[in-house]
Amino acid sequence: MTNQTTQILIIEDSENILSLLELMLDLQGWKISGRDNVDNIIEALTTNKPDLILMDMLLSGANGCDACKLIKMTPATRHIPVIMMSAHPSGQLDCIGAGADFFIPKPFEMNDLIEAIVSNLNKSES
Repeated sequence: MTNQTTQILIIEDSENILSLLELMLDLQGWKISGRDNVDNIIEALTTNKPDLILMDMLLSGANGCDACKLIKMTPATRHIPVIMMSAHPSGQLDCIGAGADFFIPKPFEMNDLIEAIVSNLNKSES
């Protein structure tokens, strides 16, 4: 899978962080879409079919870990790698416990995030 055909969905409720992530990942050549909530997430995933999801743990009015559990329990979406991010101290345990494929603590270096994305995309291809 080449960068030009790879689709990444970013779920982040901070408009500034979402815009920055969209810009930085777009510069890598990936097709990026963003949303600020997990409403109707399974329907959105089966329609848009992203290759990877980058999701914040704490979203306005929702818990990213709960959304991750739902994604991983649904046969049509469980194969999609989910990278969770959070500044919350217990974030890693909560996110991995919810089925996340990878956790990256906030704040993070963009190179670390890109490396995690590439690694998880490569795992999903094999």
